[in-house]
Amino acid sequence: MLSAFLQVTMVSLGLSFMLSLLYRFLTNPDEMKRIKKEMKFYKEKSSEAQKAGDKAKANEYMKDMMKASQQQFKQNMKPMMASMLVFFIVLGWMHSTFASVLVQLPVTIPFAGNDLGWFWWYILITIPCTMLFRKLLGVD
Repeated sequence: MLSAFLQVTMVSLGLSFMLSLLYRFLTNPDEMKRIKKEMKFYKEKSSEAQKAGDKAKANEYMKDMMKASQQQFKQNMKPMMASMLVFFIVLGWMHSTFASVLVQLPVTIPFAGNDLGWFWWYILITIPCTMLFRKLLGVD
């Protein structure tokens, strides 16, 4: 049987990949890039207008930026809800399965030592892996 260290690691990697896939397939990456570009454009224009002293134009650009931000939020809602559902189901299972498990790390981490509870090991694995998987899948 695999050690608790490997079990928690594998579940963490699997969950991280699954959640990244959910975001990839439940959002439109091209639309998200377009919205981000639009928001950046309006922010720059707003800053330029403020520097020029045109508060009315700056406010108009800020209003347009907020509309783009709302579009981005709408794009993120569906995958966020699906991810939360999957996350809480898996997290509940992990808690019941690994509740008393301490993961023995192969190295000592400053301020934490060389053993962590399963949840902290999950967090330590998931954050960088999710960023990597999202980058590989083209999810921003």
